[in-house]
Amino acid sequence: MKRLDFRAAVLLLLLLAGCVGDPRPRPYAYPRIELPPHRYQTFDRPQCPFTFEYPAFGQLEDQRIDSCFFNIHFPRFDCRWHITARMLDPARGITYHYTLEDFRELVHKHTQKGSIYESRIETPHGRGLFYELYGEVPTSADFFFSDSARYALTTSFYFNTALHNDSLKPVIDYMKHELLHMVETLRWK
Repeated sequence: MKRLDFRAAVLLLLLLAGCVGDPRPRPYAYPRIELPPHRYQTFDRPQCPFTFEYPAFGQLEDQRIDSCFFNIHFPRFDCRWHITARMLDPARGITYHYTLEDFRELVHKHTQKGSIYESRIETPHGRGLFYELYGEVPTSADFFFSDSARYALTTSFYFNTALHNDSLKPVIDYMKHELLHMVETLRWK
């Protein structure tokens, strides 16, 4: 009988020890995100006035085969870079400053739902601005880059998901790094 009392006491002790802590349900965890290694492929199309490197797992999506307006899709993260090249034509009023202000106005429309951090980009091949957007905004990063005389390039980075940006932060930071690599490797033809 003493043996039975000892077992009951141990069982009761284990049950009480298991009840320590917060009895509420645990919150859902963020999904595990595996970021790929930084490997690149070269973008070089005859209809575009530039070349650059972009992540090897990205897939080109042409909007029009004869233009330099296209997307790079990253199926692993379900996001896209929307890339547009514009030819500057001062005779028609399409100057570096006009194109920059047009793009800046578009980016700043997102300030209603978040905040924007703007930084200058300068390389031996051009200059521009890199925008990092924070909060629940549709785009996490945009940039404008130009040689100031002939061409301007704009890129916006969008996710096709309803997830909140705080859970996507590792991917957003990874893709911002890749966008900056694109700018650093951009060369005008």
